[in-house]
This record gives sequence, structure tokens and C-alpha cells, in this order.
Amino acid sequence: MAKDKRKHIGGKVSKKDKALTLLLLSVSIIMVLVTALSLIYFRSQVTSMNITQDVDYDEYDRHYAFISQDLDDAFWNTVYEGAKEEGNKSEVYVERLGKNLAVTYTKQELMEIAIDSCVDGIILEGDESEETLELVDKATQQGIPVVTVLRDCLSSGRKSYIGVSNYNLGGEYGKQIMKLIDKDTQKILILMNMNAQDSSQNIIFGAIQETLEKEGADMKQITIETAAVNNDSAFSAEESIRDIFLDTKNLPDIMICLNELNTTSVYQAAVDYNKVGSMDIIGYYCSETTLKAIDRDVIQASISVDTNQMGKYCVDALDEYITTGHVSEYLSVDISLITHENVADYIIKEDEDEEN
Repeated sequence: MAKDKRKHIGGKVSKKDKALTLLLLSVSIIMVLVTALSLIYFRSQVTSMNITQDVDYDEYDRHYAFISQDLDDAFWNTVYEGAKEEGNKSEVYVERLGKNLAVTYTKQELMEIAIDSCVDGIILEGDESEETLELVDKATQQGIPVVTVLRDCLSSGRKSYIGVSNYNLGGEYGKQIMKLIDKDTQKILILMNMNAQDSSQNIIFGAIQETLEKEGADMKQITIETAAVNNDSAFSAEESIRDIFLDTKNLPDIMICLNELNTTSVYQAAVDYNKVGSMDIIGYYCSETTLKAIDRDVIQASISVDTNQMGKYCVDALDEYITTGHVSEYLSVDISLITHENVADYIIKEDEDEEN
């Protein structure tokens, strides 16, 4: 009796095993079929998009890192485009370090990344901060040449500086101010970047004052003042400039902007607070907004730097140093004056560049 019971139980277990085996086999077959169908579908999609397994990659002889504080500024975007275009001519990949990243890095952190990545050269918006100077020297010690652009690190081991003469720039501002001064002019206000860590703004200010004195301006009648603008972001700059416009009793007769961000913010504030025509404005750079403002007589003039040439010179300087071991310590970039008389030519060129 016990023997028959064991046989009976054993028979049940055997049937369950067979059923389980069949189920597992069926699932395995289904998975194989699904995988096969998926691969067939994927290959058909690849074929329909004319994508092959052989992907073409651009090859470069050198890798340069381009580093600036503001990644969205129109001025720096055009400098980078000039550098990138020149790099393509000589098999150099110029990378806009920090662009399109989920995390925002400081200029100094980007320098660390470039050094750790062992790039062949660094193009850097310089400053005179101790941290930046140490990083430039660190790169130099590791055999990575650094060129500074627009702002210098004079006390560092950088190989070359590409920019404009701040003294000449201040002189040009002074000449334009002289054209705007009349018997009613009493106050000239120069907007300064409160975050700048070099002496370039002081040199520009001194050159403006010196030019006005040489050109015969009545310095007893005219006062030249400065206002600190927070240029950490577009919003902070707008806030600083808004406060200036709200102080209606102390508005200047002539306002000078030394960078593209302040120029855009002043133009917008003049329109928003209905101050168009109540003061003369001299701006900086030839952004689309600035050109529009000059065309509408909101801004009387703007001093523009050849940003394409600036970017080109940066790559040329690194190429020359790496090839020969020598390069000029200073490369001067052209500047030009934009007024209502010639702004149409700049607008046409801007439109042609966008089409291309």
C-alpha cells in the first residue's frame, strides 16, 4: 500500500516537471523570436536612414581648449567661431570648453579640466586673479602653452596676448565723447564691471580723461564719474543699470559702455524708461541689438573689435609657438567705429553671415 502511494506521488511530480520544462522552453523560444525580430527591425531602420557601421570621424593633429567666463555672450561666441574656423584650416580642433554641459563650471575649473585633459594648447580670457595666474603657470609647467585673449595675465607664463590696446580704446572713446559734448554737457558716466580683476578698465578711463584734456574739453564744466555694474549675469547687469536710470536726478548727459552686456542693458533701459534722446550713449561691439539701437538713434556710436580676427590670431599664435617655440608676446586686433552713417553696411554684413 505504501509502495503504491509513493508511485502515485512520484507520478504527479513528474507531470509537473514536464509542464514546467515545456513552459520554460516556450518562454525561451518567444524571447529568441522577439530578439530576432528586434534585430531585424533595427537593421531595417539603420538601412532606411542610410547609416552604415563605418562611421566617418574627423581627425585632427591638435586639440585646443577655448575658455571664457561667459558662455552665452555674443562677443565670445564670435571670437570662438573665428578660432574654430581657423583651426579647421590647420587640422586643429578648437573646443569651447564648458558649453552644453549639465553642470556650470567656473573659468578656473575649466582651466583645471583642460590641464588634466592634456590638451595641446589653451585660449583663455585672462584676468589678474591669483588663482588664474597659478593655473596658467601650472599649464606652462606641464608643457601646455596658453594664450590670453581680450584680457591679459601679464604676470603669468602665458605665451602671447591677443587683444586691443586699452589705451587706444580709451582714446577712441574720448574722441567720440568730444563729438557729443556741447555747452549743456555736465556729466559723463562710465560703466565699469565690478567683477573685473585686471587694470584694463582703469587704463581706458585714464585714456578717456587724457584725450578730453588734449582735445580741449572744459574739464571745469564736465565731471567724469564711474558706476560699478554687476556683470555676473545678464539679470544682475540689468538690475544695476536699472538702478542708475531710476535715479532720475543724477542721470548723465553721456553714458559709456565698455562691454557688450552693458550696452544691451543700457539700450533696453533707455527704451523701457522713456529716456531715448535724453542722453547720448556710446556702446561696445556690433551685436544685432547694438546695430538696431544705432540704426534707431538710441545709441549714437559703438566701438567694435574684429572678433573673427581675434579668434584667428589665437589659433595662429598657438600654432606658431608649438611649431617654432617662439611667438610675439602681443598681437593687436583691429577696432572700428560704428555710427548712424555706416551702420547699414554692418547690418547687411550681419544678414549675409546669418544666411551663410
